Amino acid sequence: MTFKKLVGKLHLWLGLSSGLVVFIVALTGCIYVFQKELFDVLHQDLVRVEAPAQAQPLPLSAVWAKAQEALGPDKPLQNGTTYADPTRAWTFMTYKGNAGEPYFGNMIEYHRTVYVNPYTGQVNGVLDNKYEFFQVVKWLHWGLWLGTAGEYIVGWSTLIFVFLLLSGLVLWWPKNKAARKQRFTVKWNATRKRLNYDLHNTVGFYLTLVALIIALTGLTWSFNWMKQGITYLATGQTELAGGRGGKGGKGSKEGAKPDLPLAVQLAPPPTATDAALRDAWQRLPQAKAISTGKPTPEQPITLRAALGNSRYQSGQLTYSAAGQFEKVETYHEKPKGELLVMMNYDIHVGSVLGLPGKIIAFLASLLIATLPVTGFYIWWGKRHKQATKHRPASAGTVEHRRMVRPMRPAYANSPASAEA
Repeated sequence: MTFKKLVGKLHLWLGLSSGLVVFIVALTGCIYVFQKELFDVLHQDLVRVEAPAQAQPLPLSAVWAKAQEALGPDKPLQNGTTYADPTRAWTFMTYKGNAGEPYFGNMIEYHRTVYVNPYTGQVNGVLDNKYEFFQVVKWLHWGLWLGTAGEYIVGWSTLIFVFLLLSGLVLWWPKNKAARKQRFTVKWNATRKRLNYDLHNTVGFYLTLVALIIALTGLTWSFNWMKQGITYLATGQTELAGGRGGKGGKGSKEGAKPDLPLAVQLAPPPTATDAALRDAWQRLPQAKAISTGKPTPEQPITLRAALGNSRYQSGQLTYSAAGQFEKVETYHEKPKGELLVMMNYDIHVGSVLGLPGKIIAFLASLLIATLPVTGFYIWWGKRHKQATKHRPASAGTVEHRRMVRPMRPAYANSPASAEA
């Protein structure tokens, strides 16, 4: 067996074994690319408020208390986010779950987001994130709703997909100059089988680079060795301080700290946090949003600022428990290698290039989803053709009649027989 035939066999059977998972992951990734923009349009009643003229928002602690009151005493809030946009509601989130469990099993006990008008303290609504459309799509993308088992399946299927991209390039490579032109174009007026074949090969070729980037950045969440390897190549270390560069919440929401009394968990942040937040907005006026976890007395206050449309464009401000400023760090000050690792999520979803990058990621994911489909039909067409080729002729066919027609004896055409 030649090398190319061996690659073809591996490409076929590995593609068939992982095709359904690749199709689901690519299609859900395509849907999720514009999640933020679509969510704001679909839930304007939650995310938008009317900003009074020259009105100042209430202190964070007061708005936090209103959000906690809407949730009740059994779901302590864990973080809150304030926005530069005066027409945007402040958001407060709580989560409790069991990592590794199936999504529609016991993985999420509760996951709520409260939207509050920062000027009046009125609650716009409480969203149950577990059943919100884009959250359901996200967990299907990450783990097929199967918890840890699904994450392994997605990880290995993505790794196989990387091999399929590289082996597909080997199979696509033209044998000679005459075949080269054919490899770059689709013959739209060809038969259905030929059109499907051209779409699989040509689309796969043009997608190879973008698809590899999407797949390799996704593998950092499936395999720790992949994440550590890329981090080491970029920074010379296997881990970044703070563990940045992740998916932004996958498996990291642990709920309220169990060692804190419930009364402390339910209490609003100390008033020192209000002063720290006001100072943070003055220090980083370009910020789009500033968020905080649940500060408690005698703990330093840490605020995170979103400084752009990409997740890596962030900053962190640290204050003492009394609200006195200590330091600020932004992504501008990060070494290039560390910044590259922080960009991993934004590269994966295309937001690192802004809107054009997200459009590229959307279209690439959509086209990636077609590859398992066109590949399956190539295999099915060949299988059907082989079955037809080896099928015995039926009794009613001309071929059968020719096969079963009795042979005349050799002497039938002899002169003697003619005289008789």
